[in-house]
Amino acid sequence: MDILISPIAEFTSNPVILGAIILLFLLHFYLPSFLAKNKDLPFVKKSFELKSTDELSPQETKSYYNGIAIKSLVIFLLSFFLGYGLAGGYFTTKKLKENRLDYSYQLDFNEGESKNVFIIGNNSLYYFYLIKGDKKIKITPLSSIKNIALVENKMID
Repeated sequence: MDILISPIAEFTSNPVILGAIILLFLLHFYLPSFLAKNKDLPFVKKSFELKSTDELSPQETKSYYNGIAIKSLVIFLLSFFLGYGLAGGYFTTKKLKENRLDYSYQLDFNEGESKNVFIIGNNSLYYFYLIKGDKKIKITPLSSIKNIALVENKMID
């Protein structure tokens, strides 16, 4: 189930990302009509690898341009998520190597132990985090965590 919810959570995590995704969908909604009107422009032909639609019926032409718009949308979305994920991992690794991570969360475990941590991520079963001074990624089941506290809240402080 996490794999289905993760993209939606990613969309809504940041207003800029949400705006970019909405704009992407809007542009691709109007892409077939744009392609039909500008099919003879050299940069449009080259960018979308358009073939001649002179022999096709109007319905087949519409279907052809819709297919191109869907393929283009899929490529853009995959590129967005891959780029976002790779860049996020790269910058987290860079901060870890330079010892610039913000250990702004405190995990209180069921056994009574507490740790200041940098949370890398989580899913429905586990938390992935780093403890200050240790470069090993720790994985803890949700059931072993009693409480999570945001120690340094930059929006309030």
